Amino acid sequence: MRPLPWLEIAHDATTPARLIPALSSALVVGLLIVVIEISLASLIFAGPLAQFAPQAAGLTLCAGFAMCLLVALFSALPGGICCPQDSPAAIMASAAAGIAASLSAAGVPLDSRAAFATVAAAMSLSTICTGAMYMLLGRFRLGNLVRYIPYPVVAGFMAGVGWLLVRGSFAIMVDVPLGLDGLPKLLEPGMILRWSPGLLMGLCLLVGLSRLRHAAVLPATLGLALAGFAAWVFFSGQGLAGAAGAGLLLGGMPSGSMLWPVFSPSDFLLVRWDALINDLPQLLTIPLVASMSFLLTCSGLEAAFRQDLDIRGELYLNGLANFLGGACGGHGGFTALSLSMIGNMTGANSRLVGLGAALLTALATFWGAGLIGYVPRFLLGGLVLFMGLSMLVSWALGARRSVTPLEYGVVLAILCAIGVLGFLSGVAVGLVLAALLFVIKYSRIPVVRVDTDISALSSARRRSVPDRHVLRGQAGDARLLGASGYLFFGSVSTISQNISARLAGERPPSFFLLDFSEVDGFDSSAMNSFVRMIQRCEAAGCRLAFAAAPAQLEELMRRSAPAEALAAHFFPDLDRALEWCEDAILAREYARLEKGKAAGGQDELFDSAVDDMLRQLEQGERFETLLDGLGPGLARRTAAAGEVILRQGEDPGGALLFISGQAEEVRHGPNGASTRLRTLAAGAMAGRIGRDGDAGAPGEITALTDCSVAFLSAEDLAALEAERPAAALAFYRLYAELLEARRAGPDLGAAEA
Repeated sequence: MRPLPWLEIAHDATTPARLIPALSSALVVGLLIVVIEISLASLIFAGPLAQFAPQAAGLTLCAGFAMCLLVALFSALPGGICCPQDSPAAIMASAAAGIAASLSAAGVPLDSRAAFATVAAAMSLSTICTGAMYMLLGRFRLGNLVRYIPYPVVAGFMAGVGWLLVRGSFAIMVDVPLGLDGLPKLLEPGMILRWSPGLLMGLCLLVGLSRLRHAAVLPATLGLALAGFAAWVFFSGQGLAGAAGAGLLLGGMPSGSMLWPVFSPSDFLLVRWDALINDLPQLLTIPLVASMSFLLTCSGLEAAFRQDLDIRGELYLNGLANFLGGACGGHGGFTALSLSMIGNMTGANSRLVGLGAALLTALATFWGAGLIGYVPRFLLGGLVLFMGLSMLVSWALGARRSVTPLEYGVVLAILCAIGVLGFLSGVAVGLVLAALLFVIKYSRIPVVRVDTDISALSSARRRSVPDRHVLRGQAGDARLLGASGYLFFGSVSTISQNISARLAGERPPSFFLLDFSEVDGFDSSAMNSFVRMIQRCEAAGCRLAFAAAPAQLEELMRRSAPAEALAAHFFPDLDRALEWCEDAILAREYARLEKGKAAGGQDELFDSAVDDMLRQLEQGERFETLLDGLGPGLARRTAAAGEVILRQGEDPGGALLFISGQAEEVRHGPNGASTRLRTLAAGAMAGRIGRDGDAGAPGEITALTDCSVAFLSAEDLAALEAERPAAALAFYRLYAELLEARRAGPDLGAAEA
């Protein structure tokens, strides 16, 4: 159990070995949060809204302060850092451009202040919705939900977000987003000089962090870039005023030193709710992408810190952080993997890192407006460019090594759709491709788990020796297909193709048994495949039976295809289907033998079955001899037809020996389903004779006709072993033979060990 946060903070603050690394890491993390949030504010408020980017920085910085403070105090990770993130910002930038375009449509001049207030309201609402999404995921324990989203779809979404960041980085640096429309302007000599430093910085960060993987690379690169810019301003003679006039600095800061609060109560009256509602579908994708990103980040945090996270607790905490961030006006965020690892890399895994970073962010929010206006645009744009390139490399290029060519095509298709059609259309394309990918991959899973004739199978019904010989000779005329999993049109087609191939063979079966006992469910789209299957079988003179099919399947077939439903046969379990198939085969074969009686057909059957008949008579004679030998120790009873002889789960306390009549043993499942285990006739045994294991009867034995039964208790059997070992040995020998026969085939004997 971890100590209380306050005790951890007090301990680290009074321990120099932990305080000094924590403060140095807090300085680095705090400066990075400030620069990142200013960059993301410039990304969202670009183009016609660029004049409000400095003021919008107050919204993102204040949200960063609130999120960082809350998570630093209460996260299970002492070094956890939370702030508004790049993936929600990329979608928010696209939504902001749409809102600005809708407000200036039809030649109406853009009310810039109303557009600023409307976009800020959209940011706040999307962040609150993101917090609510986190809360719902935590409340219903859906933290692992992201694992059910196909990896190619996740990779495509994330790569698309990376492209939006790359595109928006140029809008930060030169007010022209990267794209085919703006490409000619971006290639003008004056423009190249403005965005090329940011491109160089972004590439240096990408290469440096991929090679060195050290926490000092990012702040060192930013420091060198800032120093280089300062040297250029000094030696070129432009000065800060000239750089600001050339549009190289962020500039445009509000008067005074405070960046927050940004709005007055009167500004809320300027919000254009109609424009916000029109862009609502795109705004609602922000909680989805943020949740996806956060849950993926949690997996990375567990690997980086080598500990299991309480995902539910982190979802609740980040949900509260987003509520606070939304109240401050910022965009959605979550615990950042890279920033959280800085303290861990420097040996300062302490809450002081997050608290110090939050304090530095607060200083920039409430007292740093004058300094933030002098931040170079290329620095902000280059940092956003690095974020976008990093996501493209990780998700668009890196995914190629871990997916199949088909899946990689899905990744590229989603990326291209987001780049060409926009994020919302890209999400729609991704969902469609995810469904197609699921259908393709799931249909390749073998749905047929059993494909065999019935030579090794038989129903539980007791058959005579001639019947068994007939069935053994005709076993190849019936085919059993056992299905499993969830059936839809893609997977059912494999069953249909199997049946079609069998029907087209040299010796097509006369019977098909479809065992659905391990089927989890079916899609209504599979109904057409079943109907066509029945039609093919009927045209080929083959009979089709469904065993243990869902009740909805038969009901739906009777409503939609009554003729095919009448042609098919439905049974509650495989045993009943096998019995029906055996009866049909026997009826057909005996009819054929009757016609061929003059040619000696029945004599041929008798000759082939005579050995088994003699063996059956010998076993019956031995059973009668055994009954006579056990006479005094047997308790005899009769059971009328329909009477329960032994209940399921009941301990018989010995062995039941059936003298005459016929009974059946049925297992009743917990869901009301019943399975016939076997039929018992004269010479059959039931019950248990062992002293170990579960003595409960596996099923309920009910008399089908009037039965006569003898009972040998375990105590009498023990006495028999002591007094008459020869009689006991005869009993055990017959019991073992019956048990072996039953294991070989339910219709050959009857014994229950």
